[in-house]
Amino acid sequence: MSSSTTTAREGWAVRLMIGLALVFMFAPVATMTVFSFNDPGGRFNYELGSFSLEAWRYPFAVPQLGVAIRNSLVVAAVSALLAALLGTPVGFALGSRKFIGRGTVSGLTFIPLATPEVVLGAGMLILFVATATIPLLKTLTGGLFYPLGFPSVIAAHTTLGLSFVIINVRSRVICAGVTLEQAARDLGASGFTVFRTIWLPIILPGILSGALLTFAISLDDFVLTNFTAGGTIMFPTWLYGLMRRELPPQIAVVGTLIFLVSLGLVVLSGKISGRQPN
Repeated sequence: MSSSTTTAREGWAVRLMIGLALVFMFAPVATMTVFSFNDPGGRFNYELGSFSLEAWRYPFAVPQLGVAIRNSLVVAAVSALLAALLGTPVGFALGSRKFIGRGTVSGLTFIPLATPEVVLGAGMLILFVATATIPLLKTLTGGLFYPLGFPSVIAAHTTLGLSFVIINVRSRVICAGVTLEQAARDLGASGFTVFRTIWLPIILPGILSGALLTFAISLDDFVLTNFTAGGTIMFPTWLYGLMRRELPPQIAVVGTLIFLVSLGLVVLSGKISGRQPN
């Protein structure tokens, strides 16, 4: 058997595996999209009935669906903003400065990503309850995180998103090096001028990439939301409760839209983070 024949067969095998993986990944999304055009004729949209555009014409006809989507969008936007504001200086310092404990801090930034969300969510819940039961914590937080609600969910999602921003910013700073900063300082540029004219254009794609990933993950995160939302109506937890009673086709419509938005944000994040500094 010639080497060209072997290479061709290996190429087809790789394509087949990629195709099967993509089918496995996107079959649920494709099914959901198909059922968004379905009229099940009952409370549960599990069986194909007649074709209908009714759910697409009135996607928020289900009570409280609009409120749940609005709350999730607000939390996702605020969490992405806070993650960008808090994570940028940390990532910049880890990439450009040497200090005692730098390696330890750098390693700690990966822990929220490596920790199972159910464990992280339980820890968040204990912390927020502790802020109401321990006098010192209650004084420091001013009762902000308990009872559970918007602040507690935002804090939980921001904690997860911080890692994305820190890692992206740190990577871009390390790749760029400090040569440009040293040259600018030799020419008399102030620290603010160096950051504004040199570092900010370099790290901005990393900031935006981390913030977009935080937004996309926050929008459909169930585990952390379930632990920290309390009585606040959030889309993932609201949907979980609704499915015990009914599953209207509007849910498939909203799910399809959220998937498209999340996919767009992930693609945009990848394009932004892939840009090389000038």
